[in-house]
Amino acid sequence: MDVTSILVPSVQELAKEPLTQVPDRYVLQDHETAALSNTTSLPQVPVIDFAKLLSPDLNLKGHELEKLHFACKEWGFFQ
Repeated sequence: MDVTSILVPSVQELAKEPLTQVPDRYVLQDHETAALSNTTSLPQVPVIDFAKLLSPDLNLKGHELEKLHFACKEWGFFQ
């Protein structure tokens, strides 16, 4: 069985010329978004407020530290 693929320009190639509109292949149509919203929800990426980690309020600091611990344990280290 022969397999052929569609030639798709890379982002670098697209960026070389100014675009007046987003290429159709990168646009999600309304009927496609409806199908996505009916699927199981994706996990929420943890958001850590580093200012709260430095807070003098021990409850605030502790809660944020728990979120940081969870993020490192369940998601791996962050960038």
